[in-house]
Amino acid sequence: SHDNNQGGGQHCSRWMMWAAYIDPNYSGGEYDEYFGDNPPGTLDCHSPDSEWVLIGVYRQEFYQYIEQISKHLWAIDDYEYIVALAGLEYMTDDECFGVGYDENGNQLYASVQPLEGGSFQMGLYSDEQCLVLNTKTGYTYDDFAEKSELNLGSKDQTTDDAFHAQAYEYWYDTQEYTLTNLNTVYDDFKYCTSCVDYPTYQDG
Repeated sequence: SHDNNQGGGQHCSRWMMWAAYIDPNYSGGEYDEYFGDNPPGTLDCHSPDSEWVLIGVYRQEFYQYIEQISKHLWAIDDYEYIVALAGLEYMTDDECFGVGYDENGNQLYASVQPLEGGSFQMGLYSDEQCLVLNTKTGYTYDDFAEKSELNLGSKDQTTDDAFHAQAYEYWYDTQEYTLTNLNTVYDDFKYCTSCVDYPTYQDG
């Protein structure tokens, strides 16, 4: 997308597309209708044969999409929350930015690289819009980006040493250019999922 060029920049913004559905067969069972023992309802709105009804297709800035899910679904000590924050910190909220130079001295730019099947990673590009993927360099984003210190971004920091040791491991394992852990955590959101909003520590 070229319509988010803040400050006159030439970067190409990344957006996440998502769709909202309603279940015309919903019988009022709330959580148990889809997640209880032998639930009568089926979360299959992603299926071509689903009876769920599409009510809208929306877009959200990529970084914000990842961030908002992390803030509303997981607590500070959840593996998923730690992975989400580590991935966000590593990719940064910059949409296309210079990171260094290739083997021939040409400028390299970094941005989120969409992959087949809804996955993503950090890619290196040859242009300041981050449209032309550089397929000739032997470098990856990891050669320029630095791993950051653990920062869970919450006022509810814990003093549990065992938790911190495990959290550090999750954090550093996530910060690599393929963002494999982050992709795995968000795999569920490629399919039909409940949109119930859970209040968490991150809501204050």
